[in-house]
Amino acid sequence: MSLNGILSNALSALQTNTEALRVTSGNIANINTQGYARRVVNLQTQSAGGALGGVDIASVERAIDQYLAKETLAAGGASARYDAQTSIFGQLNGILGAPGDGTALTSQLTNVGTALGQAVQSPSSSASQLGALNAFQSLASQFSSLSASIKGLRDQADQQISAAVTQANSLIGQIHQLNIQAMQAAASGSGDSAALDQRDQAIQSLGQLIGIKVAPQSDGSITVMTEDGTTLVGSTTAELSYSGGAGTSGLYPAITLASVDPNTGKTVGTAQTFDPHIASGQIKGLVEMRDSTLANAAAQLGVLARQTALAYNAQHNANTAFPPPASLQGRNTGLLAGDALNFSGKTTLAVSDPNGDLVSRIDVDFAAGTISVDGGAPSSFTQTVGGFTAALNSALGSNGTASFANGVLSLSAAGGNGLAIKDAAAAPANRGGSGFSQFFGLNDLFSSATPSILSTGLSASDLSGLAAGGTMSLVLKNPNGGIVRQANVTVTAGMTIGDVVSALNTAMGGTCSFSLNADGSLTTASADPANALVVSSDSTARGSTGMSFSTLFGLGTQQTMNFAAGFAVNAQVAANPQRLAFAQANIDSTTVAGDGIVGHGDASGALALQNLATATQSFPAGGGGAARNATLGDYAASFYQGLALESRTATSNQTAQDDRLQEAQSRQSQVSGVSLDEELTNMTTYQQAYSASARVLNVVQQLFDTLMQIQ
Repeated sequence: MSLNGILSNALSALQTNTEALRVTSGNIANINTQGYARRVVNLQTQSAGGALGGVDIASVERAIDQYLAKETLAAGGASARYDAQTSIFGQLNGILGAPGDGTALTSQLTNVGTALGQAVQSPSSSASQLGALNAFQSLASQFSSLSASIKGLRDQADQQISAAVTQANSLIGQIHQLNIQAMQAAASGSGDSAALDQRDQAIQSLGQLIGIKVAPQSDGSITVMTEDGTTLVGSTTAELSYSGGAGTSGLYPAITLASVDPNTGKTVGTAQTFDPHIASGQIKGLVEMRDSTLANAAAQLGVLARQTALAYNAQHNANTAFPPPASLQGRNTGLLAGDALNFSGKTTLAVSDPNGDLVSRIDVDFAAGTISVDGGAPSSFTQTVGGFTAALNSALGSNGTASFANGVLSLSAAGGNGLAIKDAAAAPANRGGSGFSQFFGLNDLFSSATPSILSTGLSASDLSGLAAGGTMSLVLKNPNGGIVRQANVTVTAGMTIGDVVSALNTAMGGTCSFSLNADGSLTTASADPANALVVSSDSTARGSTGMSFSTLFGLGTQQTMNFAAGFAVNAQVAANPQRLAFAQANIDSTTVAGDGIVGHGDASGALALQNLATATQSFPAGGGGAARNATLGDYAASFYQGLALESRTATSNQTAQDDRLQEAQSRQSQVSGVSLDEELTNMTTYQQAYSASARVLNVVQQLFDTLMQIQ
């Protein structure tokens, strides 16, 4: 080999080892840099005419295992999903309290039973009455507090979703820009651009928000897609939009995706709902908690609250206080004075003096449409709510008044007397399955933001009473957040209840059906039981009651949740513990003025209330749970047990996915991570090679000098 060849070899070696030392120094400098993949120098021989001509760097590559990178991305999304869930479960468990402690609903129900047991022993004692009232108020307060807390957690999750969407948009834009740099580096032959590390880091961050997968392209760029193939970064970039907040409807908006041309900034095609395309990641975990777990918990809590109100209100209305109260203020029934009365059976309204002795007895036979006073000849009344109220007011005469306004029936006694109501034993008054006093809520124990009685007693032929122009907006959503059907129903003049139900069925096009039952309740059935119906808005109003159609019939999942919202002891009872109905009126067709109908120390009503603790109740389906029969305490216990199981499942999934992620990261680190020992070895090797090449240059220089001295 000529001296020039030796010189060329030495120079190529110097240059190559210099570059190799640069790469090694870069590895050492970034040993603690998050997401950095070590660079590997690949050498190749140079040749000229088939002869060795030195050494060169074939490529500088990032040490990446594509399988491990894919596994780390998938594990990161799954881990973030369950991390988000367990974080919220931790807060929820703290709010619920454990069964058996002082704050849990199971404990509150037990406390009510204990307080009523004491009231049975001494029903007229102020201490017993106050103790029972405190127990009822604690139970009601826990219902209301839990409802508000669960709503707060849903709103918190929603705010986190909004922040995550903003972050995802930023990362999508960042990946697009890094794609451009990666393509430029690939075009120039560079395979170790810093943009590649930054892009991988951005991809991992995006994968923790939204489950994604990537597809490398030949030009050095990558296509980023959701796990079902929806493009986020490619020839177009995704722009996610989310307004956030549920408002009073309880319907949280969907995340939407619009494809944008990055060169022009213009939208390509139409926006689509993005929620169904999210398979994992933090956003998926938050959406599941907000729209499934927490929503179901709120609904089950509402079912329990409603059944608690129905059970205690039914018995409290069948009881009476001692002395009987001077006035009975009903609830807003949503009825109008012109509505058909639709009651069957019989009831008796008694006016008593403060000692519990009968002053006047008013007997009502709803089937016959008659009313009589103190056993006198019956007189007929018009079979409407207003017609009956007028007849009752006339029957009370100087002993009291009856009025009906804005859906509320109000009764009062005059002259310091009180009122007691008792349905007939053989043929009790009945409208939609409720007794007279219970239906109108004249002696309710509990109240809530939404009527607990959904059996309205209305029939299909009854006028709807809804003002023309009012509109209901319905949304049917599937478990993945996709919208199955959206529809609006606008009320027109003269519509009957049946017409409104038919309009609902037409609007939903078979995806959801509605049927009016004989008791005036509305049954809703989705073609897919997993779907949920939400009333996003309802401007309908039933006359002066102001009650909307959806509120009156409990239409939509939000109405079920609202049963526990604002749950409280009836204001009249809360203001006066003596209004607790611990007695029962003893009255029949033979009772005459002066007879005792309720006495001091009567605990029959308190005992009946106490027995509700062991009475089996019929719970409707709600919150993902099937309809079933159980006691109030058993349903409350299963409510806690169900959430505890879901919490344990989420924690187990979190542990498994965190372990999976750590294992993937550990293995990836073994491939891509920088080993200081290895880099120091490489540095020593390259230094020695550099020194040897430099010595070769010295030798060549000496040889050239010697040759130049030869004459």
